[in-house]
Amino acid sequence: MIPRTFIDDLLNRVDIVDVISKSVTLKKSGSNLQGLCPFHQEKSPSFSVSETKQFYHCFGCGAHGSAINFLMEYAGLSFVDAIEDLASTIGLSVPKEAPSAVGMAIQEQAVALTEVMQKATNWYQESLKKNQRAIQYLKNRGLSGDIAKRYGIGYANDDWQNLEKVFGSYGQDMTAKSLVEAGLIIQGESEGRTIAKRYDRFRDRIMFPIRNLKGQVIGFGGRIIDHGEPKYLNSPETALFKKGHTLYGLFEARKSIREMSYVLVCEGYMDVVALAQLGFPNAVATLGTASTESHVQLLLRHSDKVVFSFDGDAAGVRAAKRAFEASIALLSDEKEIRFLFLPKEHDPDSFVREMGGEVFSQAISQAKPLSVFFIDIIGEGLDWNTAEGRAQAQNEAKVYFKKMPPIALRTQILRELAKRLGITQLELEQFYGIASVEVNHFVGRSASAPRVGALETLKKLPKKDWQKNADLRAMENLAKQKPVAPTDIGIQLMRVLIQYPLLGKRLSPIQCHALLKIALARNIQTQVIMQDLLELCRQEPEDGKFASFQNVLATSVHAKAYDALLKKVFETEFSLEEATLHLNGALKKVENEILKQEMLEITEKIDKNIQTNDDLNRYRAVVTKLKNNG
Repeated sequence: MIPRTFIDDLLNRVDIVDVISKSVTLKKSGSNLQGLCPFHQEKSPSFSVSETKQFYHCFGCGAHGSAINFLMEYAGLSFVDAIEDLASTIGLSVPKEAPSAVGMAIQEQAVALTEVMQKATNWYQESLKKNQRAIQYLKNRGLSGDIAKRYGIGYANDDWQNLEKVFGSYGQDMTAKSLVEAGLIIQGESEGRTIAKRYDRFRDRIMFPIRNLKGQVIGFGGRIIDHGEPKYLNSPETALFKKGHTLYGLFEARKSIREMSYVLVCEGYMDVVALAQLGFPNAVATLGTASTESHVQLLLRHSDKVVFSFDGDAAGVRAAKRAFEASIALLSDEKEIRFLFLPKEHDPDSFVREMGGEVFSQAISQAKPLSVFFIDIIGEGLDWNTAEGRAQAQNEAKVYFKKMPPIALRTQILRELAKRLGITQLELEQFYGIASVEVNHFVGRSASAPRVGALETLKKLPKKDWQKNADLRAMENLAKQKPVAPTDIGIQLMRVLIQYPLLGKRLSPIQCHALLKIALARNIQTQVIMQDLLELCRQEPEDGKFASFQNVLATSVHAKAYDALLKKVFETEFSLEEATLHLNGALKKVENEILKQEMLEITEKIDKNIQTNDDLNRYRAVVTKLKNNG
């Protein structure tokens, strides 16, 4: 756990302009800097960086965030890795909770294994240079020296103790232990006093290093040159390498994925390097395992569009179904997942070589959307013309709808399926026990106890009321517009508090109540978000800044609503003084409305001659207050 104070200090000490200018050419444009967005293709610059806010925003694709977010999105780093990378540029060490003895041992093992894997990689690469047979094999597969170098391809000689030339005798237990743990050698079973045999796992194979997002080699894939089994051999799972969490080629493909605006997922590493050679360097591959949710999460972190490419045979269809099942819980209206099925006689490599890159690109653009593949899967082998067939399809789909988040795409698939089944969408939703929009979806899910007040009020709303505002779209749309009505002031004030959280921290309970009243004038959902925002502001440190506060908003249960508001914040050039005046003016307006209502109630008592002396004193005080407020 990295202390929040360190993250704040880090963002205060680095300059986002320095961080981004290493990857993007920036030019002065007004008070900000502009450049071509690194996250999508464009000809005119729409990517803007604010030196004062220490924040970036693209008006084309909507990408935005702090220096930490930029490294996470651009370099594909985790939150912790991005902080460590950023800290290293200014000579800071990242403080963490002291690891346990077990944790320390795991870290030391990981460092040692990483060194072992890199030494092995270097040896395999040198071995390739000296082996004409292996070089000729790669040439026959159409691979150039540049592609081999880019992917770090090497060759494991046909020797049983090949790596002894690098690490020393396998008879040394410490040497053998590290190589076994790295998955590079195999240790046989010892029999009695006989010493167990130790020999190389990879022999006479083209070696494909598997890298993590830092570029470190964590495993290998080996392809036999001639005939033999298995044709493909991967490293076993180790402390470094987890197949279900790793994609081959992602490290090398990151830039191309951003430039081409999609990621292509293949079945093997040979497909990946061959496609890179043929003009599709945005390809990655799973490693001898079915696609997992971790794979899909990794893919969606790097691109808004994912295309799974499979052979058109039965095995390919099964692999596609597993990828579909891994994707279903991670669907989003901002993301797109498609499935490409090649003719049975082709893999991506052979298809492009025979048909050409243009035809392959067209096939990718026409790949089957997940929504269509959904209907194919549930209806496989069923007769839609019979009641029994339709009933089976309806029942088959239930497990998928239960996993799918309550997004617009789910509504569209429900509607399409209802038409196919000959029933209404409402009947289908009732059968699955789901609603068009769930309350939890737009108030957010939290492991902690829900807040009272506006949140409780929202839960008590009639179903018809909260269904009208699916997924906080009203808030998102409003955040993109200029204020056009008095009720929009709640949105304006939230943008002020997001930019200057310290203003929210210093509000009194009465002032917070006034802001909630303003937000309620828009709708109950706005009040819920306002209540959450005020609580987050209250928890901010006195020296909290906008750049670090937006990372806090990203972890909130209302992150999606804040995301929409953050995009609009970038266009708002409020100084702290202007923001304070704006906030105080709004609070004074609400206070005047409350005072006028109180004065009206006392006046009604006076008209009925039921007033008390306290009422008269309060009336005079209210009148004086209103005059002072102007």
